[in-house]
Amino acid sequence: IEADSISNEIVHHMDWMPTFLAAAGNTEVKEKLLTGYQAIGRDYKVHLDGYNILPMLTGETKESPRHEIFYFSDDGDLTALRYDDWKAIFMEQRIEATFETWANPFTPLRVPLLFNLRRDPYERAQKTSNTYYDWLLDRVYLLLPAADYVSKFLTTFKEYPPRMKAASFTPSDAVESIQNVGSK
Repeated sequence: IEADSISNEIVHHMDWMPTFLAAAGNTEVKEKLLTGYQAIGRDYKVHLDGYNILPMLTGETKESPRHEIFYFSDDGDLTALRYDDWKAIFMEQRIEATFETWANPFTPLRVPLLFNLRRDPYERAQKTSNTYYDWLLDRVYLLLPAADYVSKFLTTFKEYPPRMKAASFTPSDAVESIQNVGSK
């Protein structure tokens, strides 16, 4: 990595696994895992969401291969999507900045919120601008690429379904968990 370099490219923590494996010589791990790959005595067939960002880190390319990040709640709901400079929010956490956030559910939105993260990095325009919804209506076409990203991502669940149920902290789920101890 070039000293004193700055990048505004999108990188996610999931990108480190394929990147470190590429640095160790395995540049095809993501593709191999899609069809089946054997390692440490096990067979793996999974969809790895990370990207190899080694070419960007070494300066071979300036751009990250990642253009999107999906945001999920602790319950496993898709709450938002970032793609390039844009973020579309599908579910909103209406309690801010206190522990009460964790006690209250996300609210599904009938129309997604949209933010340009380069111009509004704190995602405050819908609360601080009197003309946010006019602005949103003028940019509703930007939700089409968002729908495409989400559709392609959800399509991967057909062949690679989620492997774990999201954690739950409700009393009924706790009782069910206790009742199932030893049955698996």
